[in-house]
Formats: sequence, structure tokens, C-alpha cells
Amino acid sequence: MSLLGRLLRAGVAAVAIVAATFAAVAPATAAPAETALANENVVQVTSANHAQILEISKTKLVILDFGAEWCGPCRQMKPVIERLAAEYNGRFLLGVVNVDVSRDLSSKYRIQYLPTLVPVRHGAELPNSRHIGYRGETALRTWIDAQLAKG
Repeated sequence: MSLLGRLLRAGVAAVAIVAATFAAVAPATAAPAETALANENVVQVTSANHAQILEISKTKLVILDFGAEWCGPCRQMKPVIERLAAEYNGRFLLGVVNVDVSRDLSSKYRIQYLPTLVPVRHGAELPNSRHIGYRGETALRTWIDAQLAKG
């Protein structure tokens, strides 16, 4: 066998060993995307992961935060609601939706004003429960508590 043939055979064997190693490790360390999202307090929501977010809403409250980078009240509310999401320690998932990026979701939820918070439970929006605008942390906390009390 030529030198080139031996090198190719050795290279293929090395690739097979590395691939087998990764294949053996991958299932143990990889978590399903839905589980990974459910373990977060804040996630970016797009049309690509919207269905997964709706699945998570079957086990806990999801608050969709429709906003934009150019929106002043959105910029004021963002650090407050993200801190509250961490404080509530997984009792709800905050899904941040950038209306400039996810226009399809903005249309689907008929968003007219920014910021708009839409509570979702069991795959559907909770009726008459939207929070529009930013009126401070106390009002935001009261609204979140009311949504959590709905189950």
C-alpha cells in the first residue's frame, strides 16, 4: 500500500474516532431546545421559536414583551421587567419580541402601541389582560402578580 493510501486510511480512522466520541457525548450534554428555553427567564422570540414558546406556556405563564429599540418607554421598561423576571425566579418566562424584526408576530397579536405586554397561558393569550405602556415598577409588579394569580 502506498504512503498516500496509508495516510488516507489513518485520516479516515481518526475522523471516525472523533465522530464516535462526539456522538457518545452529545446526547448526554445536549438538552432539547424547548427545555433550554424553559430554563431561561428571558428569551428573544421570533417566528422561528414562537411555537416552542407557546409549548412552554402550557406549563407556566409566558409574557410576550412587544417593543422596539427606538421606543423610549420600551427602553425604560426593559431593565425593570428583565430584573423582575429574574426576581420571580422562573415563575414566568419573559419573551422579548422586537416588532421591527418580527413584524409577523406583531400582526398576529395585533400590536398597536409600544410597549405591549401580552400574557400567554396554555398556548393562548389571556383575555383582557394586556398591559400597554410603562407606568413604573410598582404597576408592572402588580400586573405580573395578577397574571400569575390567573393560573
